[in-house]
Amino acid sequence: MNKVTQVPYLAIAVKDLEEASRFFGEKFGGVISEIGSAPSESYRDVVVQIGDFHLYLMEPTSEESVIAKYIAKHGEGIHHVCFCYPDYKEAVAKLRKENLNILDRTHFSFIHPKDAYGVLIELAPENNEPRAQKS
Repeated sequence: MNKVTQVPYLAIAVKDLEEASRFFGEKFGGVISEIGSAPSESYRDVVVQIGDFHLYLMEPTSEESVIAKYIAKHGEGIHHVCFCYPDYKEAVAKLRKENLNILDRTHFSFIHPKDAYGVLIELAPENNEPRAQKS
């Protein structure tokens, strides 16, 4: 059976990346990565490592970005959680057969929140890292 083997990070949509990363760094002893960006997705990002866990903070750079629209609708907060599988493609195929609404991207996928109790779940191969750590 192909089970989740890692939950590497929780992604949080924020209005001010510097302020949010400073908060999580100072209040919880987090180690802050360099700020990265995803120009094609219109957001900047940073990873804050707290113990063995990572927070992936995302700040919109355009009012038309998915992150800006999320914040406008829901406010700042948890955007998605990432689940990693040893056989990512098999996991996606199995979940799709169970009639979950899967939103495919190039190297990962998402389960629509309507199918997951309001939570956007990223599905990815093992050892997936937030974009800010890949640069």
